[in-house]
Amino acid sequence: MDLFITILKTSILELLYLTALIIAIGLLLGILEKGTNRNMQRAFGVKGIMTFAFIGTPIHELGHAIMCIIFGHKITRMKLIDTHSTNGVLGYVEHSYNPNNIYQRVGNFFIGIGPIISGIFVLIIGLHFLLPQSFGLFQNHLKSNSNYNILDIKLIEWNMLASIGLIKSIFVLNNFAKAGFWIFIILAFCVSSHIALSKPDIKGALDGFILLFIVIFVINFISHYLNINTYDYLLRIGKYNAYVASFLIMALVFSAISFIVSYLLCLIKGVA
Repeated sequence: MDLFITILKTSILELLYLTALIIAIGLLLGILEKGTNRNMQRAFGVKGIMTFAFIGTPIHELGHAIMCIIFGHKITRMKLIDTHSTNGVLGYVEHSYNPNNIYQRVGNFFIGIGPIISGIFVLIIGLHFLLPQSFGLFQNHLKSNSNYNILDIKLIEWNMLASIGLIKSIFVLNNFAKAGFWIFIILAFCVSSHIALSKPDIKGALDGFILLFIVIFVINFISHYLNINTYDYLLRIGKYNAYVASFLIMALVFSAISFIVSYLLCLIKGVA
């Protein structure tokens, strides 16, 4: 019984470490996105929402679609962006799967958070090519602080420091004179404004989340008897989590700025 409780606790810790930040920031981004869209619609009508949607929505939907392909789901209908939407749905990916297939059911979680994965990927690629020096500074910061070998509060602090380091590396004075900086800023606003998890995304991810926990628990149980140390593997993944954490927090910052600007525009237009 003690072994069962130990493995259960370990599995919960591992699941939370791998997914909690993505889910928490995804929900916060959803709140900010809803507020920003509401403000932009009040100030400029539907055209206001489309300001960032032309880039952000296709990236959002492609995140769902790519995860569908990876996890063997069949895409039945897909629209990357609907400029004539009458119900507020700017894009969608409809898919089907075999409910008896564990791999496909676990895939529901990753399909649900697909927009966050695709959004982070685009931001990383954008920073790498548009602001290579800033990307290099960020990587150096990660390498110089990658000696943690335990999952504790210090590793979380390291992730936070990496996030601050990323933002500082972007907003250095020299960058303001570069065209790449402004292109990246526009890209970041577009992606951050449409990276959030919607209610259907969360609902679809829930089934996969439960199955993912069961899979992690079973792997830990088997690994215990085979004397395989899964903790080391998790720690390696955890260090790569600094990339995810940094760009998620950056997206949160840009999304918060979008919300503030949209609210100020409402005040200026007298519709707040």
